[in-house]
Amino acid sequence: MATGPPGEGTCQVWWAEVGSPDDERLIALLSAPERDRHAGFTDPHSRATHLTARALTRSVLAGMLGTTASELRFEAVCRQCGGPHGKPVLRAPAAPVSFSVAHSGHWCAVAFASRTEVGVDVERIAVRGRDLPWRALSPVERAVVAATDARDRTAAFIRYWTRKEALVKATGDGLTVDPATITVTAPDQPARLRRWAGPSRPAARPHLVDLDAPTGYAAALASLGGPLVVSTHDGNSLLDPIRSGVAGFASTHISNKLLT
Repeated sequence: MATGPPGEGTCQVWWAEVGSPDDERLIALLSAPERDRHAGFTDPHSRATHLTARALTRSVLAGMLGTTASELRFEAVCRQCGGPHGKPVLRAPAAPVSFSVAHSGHWCAVAFASRTEVGVDVERIAVRGRDLPWRALSPVERAVVAATDARDRTAAFIRYWTRKEALVKATGDGLTVDPATITVTAPDQPARLRRWAGPSRPAARPHLVDLDAPTGYAAALASLGGPLVVSTHDGNSLLDPIRSGVAGFASTHISNKLLT
């Protein structure tokens, strides 16, 4: 049953645990190029992550738009060079829905919005000690992390990273933008963009929010334009019936949060 795209001014974030790498029912949802890419992963976890993220994206959109998951058509175009490796967009059926996919460890998150670009990122908080990639931080951010207690330093860095990654995914730039040219608020402060140096700064005002994430993970969402009310949904309640052969559209709503 179609539920329609998210209302303007809202965003749905769906979370799902990474499942089996070779679930035939989920593979059947994919397009031929997606199945080819899935088969090309030699690492089982990478194969499972790709499958879960693609199947979740297709299943949610199919339920929203009243079509089947396999009938959806996507296109990716790089903002910088025009190549087929940029942020994916929905081409068919025609609908003003944008989406962003993120995954790390055992979790996938997919964000959906109408008439506004969104970017989502999730990262597992794994202790890295002195191996933090400091070059990803602006000088202000580097000073904040360096002054953080050693046991909390990785979590502080990951909080910065998820916010920056969400921003460049919303714009479609990805890592063609040097993350050190972006400065966001400190990890213990509400998420905001403080400074974006260079020509890639978006014309529309970026908005940021930290998302509630599974234990041991951090996540952030960015949008371009007006503020959004974010609702969180259980993607396992959607994928598990498909895995068991009882497909249907389910939306287990968890919470709302204002993206400012």
